[in-house]
Amino acid sequence: MSPIQTQEIRNIRQNDQGLPFETEIVVLYCGRALTEGNHLPEGRSRSHGFSVRFIKLACSSKIEVGNLISLIEEGVDGVVLVACPQEQCQFMLGSIRAKNRVKKARRLLEETGMDGGRLGFIQAHNLSDKGFVDIAENHAETVRNLGPNPMKSMER
Repeated sequence: MSPIQTQEIRNIRQNDQGLPFETEIVVLYCGRALTEGNHLPEGRSRSHGFSVRFIKLACSSKIEVGNLISLIEEGVDGVVLVACPQEQCQFMLGSIRAKNRVKKARRLLEETGMDGGRLGFIQAHNLSDKGFVDIAENHAETVRNLGPNPMKSMER
């Protein structure tokens, strides 16, 4: 990579004030992936250089490709969908459908020139609230390396 490209990447990863940008992550999750009795915070939370919003779904299969793309269009830097494992899915095929929809949304992002890595997919069961924060933090680090969502700078 040339020095010019390296500088361009550094510039992309900074906000208007020259400070590192705060990565914005949305975690969509199947209610069955969360340990019974645990609750995730509603609204946006800040943690270690990123903000996260947790959104509970009745089933991960309820997410549509358009929903995932819309979140990116709205300027969210990354989205991760947490589905229950296939053998734990109450609808038998819900987590498979969810995985396929994330794959399709990634392909659509890549066709537009964006990195499909902005969309993540994980299957898990009995996660604690800390487990969800860890997932968000890991995805935030992945997305931080991609730089801010280019859709943020576009007029809406």
